Amino acid sequence: MPWTKSPRRRFRVLFSPLRLSLFIAAIIFAIALNIVYITNGGSPEWMGALSVVPLFACAGWTVATDYTHRQEEKSQSAPTKPH
Repeated sequence: MPWTKSPRRRFRVLFSPLRLSLFIAAIIFAIALNIVYITNGGSPEWMGALSVVPLFACAGWTVATDYTHRQEEKSQSAPTKPH
């Protein structure tokens, strides 16, 4: 089943239970750090920036997975040249 031609397969891989659980945990982490950051009057400053790191990690993981699967599909569907 081709990767790019099957939205159902892409969603199943990109939104697997593990990936979805980690994304939800990243959102909860971001909310918790932002609550602490806001209640402390905006200090420490690094806490606001740190809150988005897990979200960027999840997004990067998703992009990398999508790219890998697309490359595998290209290599499988590429016609072989006769010698």
